[in-house]
Amino acid sequence: MSIPGAIILCGGEGIRLRPLTADIPKPLVPVRGKPIVDFIVDFLRNQSVADITIAGGYLVDKLEQHFKGIEYVNVVDTGNGDIITRLKQLLGTNADETLVLYGDTLSDVNLLALLDAHRHSGCEATVTVWPLKSSFGVFDLDIQSNVVKYQEKPELDKWINIGYFVLSRSAIKNLNSFLTFEEFLLDLTSRNQLHAFQHRGLHVTVNSRAELEEAENLLELATQ
Repeated sequence: MSIPGAIILCGGEGIRLRPLTADIPKPLVPVRGKPIVDFIVDFLRNQSVADITIAGGYLVDKLEQHFKGIEYVNVVDTGNGDIITRLKQLLGTNADETLVLYGDTLSDVNLLALLDAHRHSGCEATVTVWPLKSSFGVFDLDIQSNVVKYQEKPELDKWINIGYFVLSRSAIKNLNSFLTFEEFLLDLTSRNQLHAFQHRGLHVTVNSRAELEEAENLLELATQ
């Protein structure tokens, strides 16, 4: 199976990780001594992705310096605009199938399975989703307000977007019709052209100090 090139979105300021991101972009924040983006690049390389583009913005010069001399990684300054603005800069209307990842998300998504699911779906795009898990203990009550069931931080009957998008050429052609990535996804959904690939394995998004600690704990468990 052919593996398309990948774009890693690395333009955010990482405000909730300050002061760690005062002098470096969020993707360079270390998790267990290794920058987040390096985990993602290594993950892609291990699954035979040969062409990797970093869509930088905030402190992009630090990303350029970090990847200097690495032939298979191309860092491009795509500014601080919406995701769709960055993708328009990187993808022409005739671009081939492309993977799009978030630069702050660590997962062990099986790319071959993702691509196979996307191609069999017949949809223009696929998004990888992960079960929503409550941050709280959840109680079920009866009509007398007595607790009949308790679950500590249960998995809910909803799915969240964790990135790992696959965009077919037809989807890429439509990017210029929209001002935001949200509008683009809503249009795909309205036309029943957005497939969801369900991932239940490792996943953590590093947006805050608490999530950074969670990522470090998960990676420690994964290496045991």
